[in-house]
Amino acid sequence: MRNWILLLGFLIGLNSFAQEKKAVNINEEPSYSCKVINYDSENNTLELLGNVNFKSDIIVLENADKIVMNKSTNTIIVTGLKNFTIDGLVQVKDRGEKKILKYTIGERIAYLE
Repeated sequence: MRNWILLLGFLIGLNSFAQEKKAVNINEEPSYSCKVINYDSENNTLELLGNVNFKSDIIVLENADKIVMNKSTNTIIVTGLKNFTIDGLVQVKDRGEKKILKYTIGERIAYLE
């Protein structure tokens, strides 16, 4: 009987430390604002120019000069980026300027060159 109580207590303790996995919904369209939008139907790309702000479930980009978004591959290339936050944890302010950021929408990794 003591073994059953010990096993039950162990299982309850294990269950309380289990972590929930967050599901990423890439079907939801990101939101953005900018001064000029150019769409290239041949390459299926969207070019956002002038004080561009971009927000998805995982990444927030603020005050970029230019973002090129490929709608086929869900990738974006950002130039002239000033501030960005990834997954609410990584924040870069005033250090991303003059760099290129490459990101695939829905992933938790961005590449800053």
